Amino acid sequence: MPTPVNDTTNARELAAGVHVDEIVTVESGPQLADVLREATVNNHSVIPFGGRRSLATGNPAGPAKFGLDLTGLSGILSYEPADLTLSVRAGTTLAEIQKTLGESGQELPIDVPFPEVTTVGGLAATGFAGPRRLRSGSLRDLLIGCEFVRGDGLLAKAGGMVVKNVSGFEIPRFLHGSWGALAVLISVNLKVTPLARADGTLHARFDGLDTAIQAVHRLIAAEPSIEACVVSSDPYGVLVAARAVGRPGAVAASLDSFAQRLGSEIARLEAEQSRAFWQDLVNRHAEDDSKIVLAIGARPRDVGSLATRIDDITAGHDATIQVSTGLGSLRIVIPANGEDLATGIAALATADGASYVLESASPALRLSLPTWGTEPEGIEVMRSVKRESDPGGILNPGRLPL
Repeated sequence: MPTPVNDTTNARELAAGVHVDEIVTVESGPQLADVLREATVNNHSVIPFGGRRSLATGNPAGPAKFGLDLTGLSGILSYEPADLTLSVRAGTTLAEIQKTLGESGQELPIDVPFPEVTTVGGLAATGFAGPRRLRSGSLRDLLIGCEFVRGDGLLAKAGGMVVKNVSGFEIPRFLHGSWGALAVLISVNLKVTPLARADGTLHARFDGLDTAIQAVHRLIAAEPSIEACVVSSDPYGVLVAARAVGRPGAVAASLDSFAQRLGSEIARLEAEQSRAFWQDLVNRHAEDDSKIVLAIGARPRDVGSLATRIDDITAGHDATIQVSTGLGSLRIVIPANGEDLATGIAALATADGASYVLESASPALRLSLPTWGTEPEGIEVMRSVKRESDPGGILNPGRLPL
């Protein structure tokens, strides 16, 4: 087994405010287990990373001993198109995965920011879900198995390569969204879906955010086939984008119905234009070290009122708001110097009973504003799980309130 490669030339800044003393590159599960076992014995903190896209999300913490580079854990392990199953190493990018699946007319039905650098392990760890979650779900719904190493160095597997297998089925889903604080993924097993023959998006303009959100609520209630629907507000106006995928005739009929129900249409995008629009949308509202990005979750019935009030306080500022009313989610992007505005939005969300995550911000703002919002109910249970999975507390120490 090859020895892990240590880069000890200098202290490293993995992202804004995220520093490590050394970078260790691993290429196998046993290597990873050895590194974490030794780190636990020596009380050395570890920050796992792949595409480095979300490293600045979370509570600021002091320098860690090791940055654990997982990009060497890449490649397709097993792909069975007839069974609609895929096993892939955690450091594999989404672009590589989609390319391989596309050659067999299949896909993972998720929109991921910057898929050329986003790894499947990072996507599972952060729990990101794009606009297609409205109908197709998130990566969590596609997980059927995984291999992982706990913080104490225990190498384990859960689930399998059979869609209906329930042996250890919830462990992969349990690790989804754990931000690398419980275990480090080595590989994941996924369900895949047929690639839609047609992809279309209808654009509609509205005078105000509130009017647009009300129209979208009615549209989603009446159109079970809708794949994704968001309302975007920026200094140039309010845009509704509604997406349909499937057979060409069905997609065309859906877009006609969307236009009729919304009472407005300014453009239709088809095929690659439609896919490119949604990719650009998630890219523009993704984490960005040069900006402040807030992700807010609320009850779908309340999200419209909250979005309207946020729109009021961002008026006159260079801010953009993306609202997925069917999911109860908002993403707000504001300039890096908008700390006071971000603080006001976070306070408004908290007072409304909504949850939020400060996905991107300066280290100073992350110190002054609770990155993860208010502590959820059951936090003590989460802390006990952390102690069980990572008894030495070496994985991403301090990043989560655990």
